[in-house]
Amino acid sequence: MIITRTPFRISLFGGGTDYPEWFTKNTGQVISMAINKYCHVSARYLPPYFHYNYRIRFFNEQKAKSIKEIINPVVRQSLKYLSCNNSKIELVHHADLPSMSGLGGSSAFAVGLLNALKTLKNHNFNKKDLAIEAIHIERDLIKEKVGYQDQIICSYGGLRSIKFLKNKSFSSNIIKISQETEYKLENNLFIVYTGLQRFSEKITSILSQKIVTHKNDTYLNEISKATIEGEKIIKAKNLDLKLLAEVINFQWERKKLLANGISNKHIEEMLSLGLSSGSYGAKLLGAGGGGFLLFVVPINRIKNFKKAFKKYVHLQFKIDHYGSKLLYDSRDS
Repeated sequence: MIITRTPFRISLFGGGTDYPEWFTKNTGQVISMAINKYCHVSARYLPPYFHYNYRIRFFNEQKAKSIKEIINPVVRQSLKYLSCNNSKIELVHHADLPSMSGLGGSSAFAVGLLNALKTLKNHNFNKKDLAIEAIHIERDLIKEKVGYQDQIICSYGGLRSIKFLKNKSFSSNIIKISQETEYKLENNLFIVYTGLQRFSEKITSILSQKIVTHKNDTYLNEISKATIEGEKIIKAKNLDLKLLAEVINFQWERKKLLANGISNKHIEEMLSLGLSSGSYGAKLLGAGGGGFLLFVVPINRIKNFKKAFKKYVHLQFKIDHYGSKLLYDSRDS
């Protein structure tokens, strides 16, 4: 049995500029952070006496005799891509956070699944391979209109500046920060669950189309410029939470203009509650429509902030520095 662990992520700046429809003609960059909330995937070869060839445990359990019968598109395309046609395989998924929550869970699963299957099949690979192949599966094989950042940060881990090149390659560099800055990011940033799960395909498809027709050029150029400023703020010797929050607020206001459905009344009410309870700044994470909100809260307002959100699930986190990782290989014991 193989068990892998892959982190969820928080995208701080640049969301939307990681779409190839944009960065193949313009500047694309994100500042993203892997966190210590995880997707675990276990994979093993099934004994020969089972009458089925594949058992998948994701939301529900499915038993199938052929790959084409598998309902989950990431599982189906990954098994097909890795030529697992003549194998009997069981795959089990566990996650620390709900799906469809804006924290990169779908890509974390794709990366963790590839890690598990490639390890099971004794392939040689590195983190860049995982990112590139997860992008290929989600974008090219499943045909989902997703950005490129999630697969990369989930593969590599850490707090990173990711730049996207016109030839569809990328650079992924660790942002070196002080212990004080890391402490502030882990103690003054909160994520709050809206209680809304959303299918992002409609929003991402609209966003993709509006990029192609140049309707979002102004907003994405402003987001791109603000990302450069955000990186400078994070790299500073002493992290200024107010300045960090100002850029987060600025990008959120631009993000809402990229497509209909990114925000809604419930989201705006929760954001207002957080800001009135002492948060310097806030935004919705992910494509939009639901999931988690990110708040920047000064230390002297944390108690009041927690009280305001006592009816909601609110979490803090630490930066994950490892990315997608092999936790267990029973063949080593």
